[in-house]
Amino acid sequence: MLRATAILAGVSSASAFMVGTPTFQAGRASVPMMATVSDTLTSVQGPDLYWEDKGPLQDPPKEESDFKEYDTYSTFLDACSSNGVDLNAPDITVFAPGNVACAQYSAVNGPLSKEVCEYHIVKGVVSTDALSSADLTTVEGSKITYRRMFRKDFVDNAFCAAKSSPPRTSYEGNIKADNGVIHMINEVIYPGWSESSGGTVDDMNTRA
Repeated sequence: MLRATAILAGVSSASAFMVGTPTFQAGRASVPMMATVSDTLTSVQGPDLYWEDKGPLQDPPKEESDFKEYDTYSTFLDACSSNGVDLNAPDITVFAPGNVACAQYSAVNGPLSKEVCEYHIVKGVVSTDALSSADLTTVEGSKITYRRMFRKDFVDNAFCAAKSSPPRTSYEGNIKADNGVIHMINEVIYPGWSESSGGTVDDMNTRA
């Protein structure tokens, strides 16, 4: 009798551990989901901004190196959306200009056109290490010029993925998204740019 009772108790105890216990199933590890380029640019912190020469104009005055805020990408995103430029296409590299860069460009050239928006998108995923050798043909159809100077990577007139100390602004690179990679740039780039129009430096390496 005692033996039967012990057996029943053991079975009940084992059943208690089994109820609700998930069954282990060997299989492929899950791949962490990221956001698309468009979603990433909506939420990412842009370049850090400082007061610079506007510091003394504040009341009370601020130092040039005092932190102001982070830039965002709403202008570029809105321009792409209104012009039907797809930032969610597979396997793309996006050179993203922040709102400050877009405002400076628009003050002279007007709103970002479809061609300008498309010129910021390269077909294929290109890391900063591969900029010097990759095919930088854009969705717009023309090709971005890569230059290495001042210890920075330049795409046409803009530098990208450049780290600096305050009060100079830093630009992140190699920001991964589900459908590609993002590099922050300090200026809007545009079709038709050339070294003759943008200036040259004797000791730089150039590849068009």
